[in-house]
Amino acid sequence: MMKRGLQLLVGVSLMAGLWLGPASPEASALSCAEPRKITEELKVSDIVFRGTLVSYDENADFMKSTYTFSVSEWWKGDLEKGTITLHPTGWDTFEEGREYIVFANAGKERIKARLCGNTGPSSSVDTSSLGEGKPPEASKQ
Repeated sequence: MMKRGLQLLVGVSLMAGLWLGPASPEASALSCAEPRKITEELKVSDIVFRGTLVSYDENADFMKSTYTFSVSEWWKGDLEKGTITLHPTGWDTFEEGREYIVFANAGKERIKARLCGNTGPSSSVDTSSLGEGKPPEASKQ
């Protein structure tokens, strides 16, 4: 009798579990909080520029892949350079021939766009609060 009661209890529990559905965890992905204000992003970035992506060197070794930008305007960084090379973060969505406003940090040996920052196509980034940028010194000569 006890065995029959236990079987009934297990059966009811299984049916209830099937009826209620399995407890499945929700999938999650990296998401960012709201980006900082442009002026705050300028303060915390090592490099800020407007530039057009001229090439993406995709290497089989991801760590050796690079983006090369032709810089038209600097707000922060090496103001003499007309080009700059960035390393991918894995979350970049740059397209060759398109102009971007880039907020980046210089690591030990690599420059990368800031994750979850204000980097984006120049048409969608309001640069008015950055003030007037400067053209690369190399282009003035």
